[in-house]
Amino acid sequence: MRAILVFLLIAFGFSWLVAWQIHASGGLGAQGPLTGVGLLSLMMMGPALAAIVCMALFDKGRRLAAIGLRGHGLGTVAKWTVIAWLVPVIVCALAVLATLALSGQTIGDPVAVIAAQLEAAEQDAPMDPGTLLVIQLSVGLPVGIAFNTVFLMISEELGWRGWLQPRLAGLGFWPMCLAVGVLWGLWHAPIILMGYNYPGLGWTGVAVMTVFTTLWTPYHALVRERGGLVAAAGMHGALNAVAGVALLFLSEPEWPWNGPLGVGGLVVLAAGLPLIAWARTGKKKRAA
Repeated sequence: MRAILVFLLIAFGFSWLVAWQIHASGGLGAQGPLTGVGLLSLMMMGPALAAIVCMALFDKGRRLAAIGLRGHGLGTVAKWTVIAWLVPVIVCALAVLATLALSGQTIGDPVAVIAAQLEAAEQDAPMDPGTLLVIQLSVGLPVGIAFNTVFLMISEELGWRGWLQPRLAGLGFWPMCLAVGVLWGLWHAPIILMGYNYPGLGWTGVAVMTVFTTLWTPYHALVRERGGLVAAAGMHGALNAVAGVALLFLSEPEWPWNGPLGVGGLVVLAAGLPLIAWARTGKKKRAA
């Protein structure tokens, strides 16, 4: 318990201090693109810093194993990382379909959305918006997934799934997922209140974000069990890259119909939880 308290104090304290700096300098978007991204990236390092400190203090002699970088074969890690990349693609696609079915809105025109974004930013398109879309889906998306995987492995996932998940495993899989999911969601509170993901929703946005992270946590936890830290980072990396692209295919991507982040996404995630339970039950039967 002492180790977990130290972890939480550092993870939340460091990240929320950075979030306070973002707020004090005018909020999200007020610092310019590079500075804003830099500050958000720095905030994401809070869980990693907490994990590193706790590894040094409490995991002497087993530091790599403590964060899921030892104990899994290379082939197993590769297999589960690929699975972890694919799951968010499937979930986000189903979330778009569920949103269209539940909201009654029409499917969006991604080419028109990209053209509107360029116009709003007062930028000249370097090429036809349709070509930009093809490049984004065929090149930008895979590169984004790969980059996010590496970055999240040394930032958020090093803390949440790398160090914290096994520390709470004694609670049992589902209570552990509830605890990690709620903590993960609440950690986002300062930037959600500044309009990140759920602009204008305030504390309602924090509550929705916490439900979102809690429903995603069993998926992350399963791949962390099977493929270690790399697979968990892969799932988070793919989710961050794909969720925004999914919004291009909705004509009105506003809460509560904002695709993976809205009601459609929550419904799909909840519907998939029995598959997580089945996958873990199958593993236990094979082990017996």
